[in-house]
Amino acid sequence: MQQTDRTRSALFAAVVTTVVVLALSLVVSGPTWMWAVILLAADSLAVLVARGVVDRREQAQLRRVMELQRAQIEETVVEPDADEPTHVQYPISAVPVPSAEVDYRLLLSATVCWRQIGPSAGTPHTSPVDLAVNWVLTRARELTVLEKPEDYQVVQHRLGVSLGTPLAEPYGQVVAWAVDVSLTVSDEDNRRLARLAELRKHGRLWEQERRMEVSMRRYLADDVLRDTGSAIVWWLARHPDQIEESVRMIGALAQLTAAANSKDLPYRSC
Repeated sequence: MQQTDRTRSALFAAVVTTVVVLALSLVVSGPTWMWAVILLAADSLAVLVARGVVDRREQAQLRRVMELQRAQIEETVVEPDADEPTHVQYPISAVPVPSAEVDYRLLLSATVCWRQIGPSAGTPHTSPVDLAVNWVLTRARELTVLEKPEDYQVVQHRLGVSLGTPLAEPYGQVVAWAVDVSLTVSDEDNRRLARLAELRKHGRLWEQERRMEVSMRRYLADDVLRDTGSAIVWWLARHPDQIEESVRMIGALAQLTAAANSKDLPYRSC
């Protein structure tokens, strides 16, 4: 539509300009080429002027439409009711909540925030603060019961994100959330958890060392000291440049092989 208006205005201006120039050429004498140049220049100028006028008119219309829309938006904004009750805060401190380990409980502290909403049916609850606190604790337990107690510092941040969202409790009478969420364990449990972590580290280290020792014993018994020949070959593989020493080691290796296989030690003369 805008392009059609612009073209129509330019065409009208060009026609009017052509008529005016042709009328002047009949009144004022001059060569034909001069009037042709004048006609071309006048038409081009008229087209530019006409398009400029259309553009300015369209921009003015667009500004009026935007101002009208802005005014409508401002009219639809609802000012908050000054009499609407704000939320209520209730602090809780060191409330035990479960962890993934049955014997270890986490301690939750937070500020429970809640606001009352009209009940869908029946009478309002006589203790909405208990509804709010119970709802926050229920949401907290659903998360902490899946987590290890030693990870409480990480779980605290996850809990803060989860409990920071206002949600209506199942009875539909209050909307509750929590801020300033803190999660800890008792000093005794913290010491026990640290001790258990240290024992697990030592246990894994000892188990690895034991496996290495068993593997070494199996290697010596089943491969190196299976018989005297295997022991001599093993010695030569480790000392390829000590042939004479290997010969002198035959007696000792034979005794080691016999002892490893629970056999009588061979006689060795002095």
